[in-house]
Amino acid sequence: MNVWIRSLLALALVALAWPELGRYRGEILLADVSARVSAALRGATRGEQATASVQTAYVEAQQAATLLPADQRPALSAGVALLLLHRGADAAAILAAAIEQGERPELTLNLGRARGVSGDERGAQAAFLRTAWASPAAVATLPAALRGPLLDRVRSLEADLRAGRLRQIPPL
Repeated sequence: MNVWIRSLLALALVALAWPELGRYRGEILLADVSARVSAALRGATRGEQATASVQTAYVEAQQAATLLPADQRPALSAGVALLLLHRGADAAAILAAAIEQGERPELTLNLGRARGVSGDERGAQAAFLRTAWASPAAVATLPAALRGPLLDRVRSLEADLRAGRLRQIPPL
């Protein structure tokens, strides 16, 4: 095969693979974010080391968001990192924006946590109820004292729905 043809084929392959390199980098960043956040949650890192690691996780999650534009995982990871950094209002803003792209229980659950950390108890309860409505299993990580009444409320709403008394799903 001619050298020019081989060169053109190689160039074409590079051009086809180029977009995947960014996505690959985004996946690597998300894996590191997950490891950093998990280590902080498990207590494997503590104090200033944990804070610095979670701050790095937040920055990496933002970078991953630019590399994976239609993916909600970076926003979820950034939100959780911000929660660990006690920046509830910032976490709530990121999570609410992600929910606008598509509502998922893990997003609404963490939105509830972010709102709660920020002092918005009514907003937190609304987000937790919406989570429990969409996926009762998703609220398993909440304290039993909070989880029990939420699941009772969902059962009540479902009974209202079956009876035709429910006009709309619980608002977020």
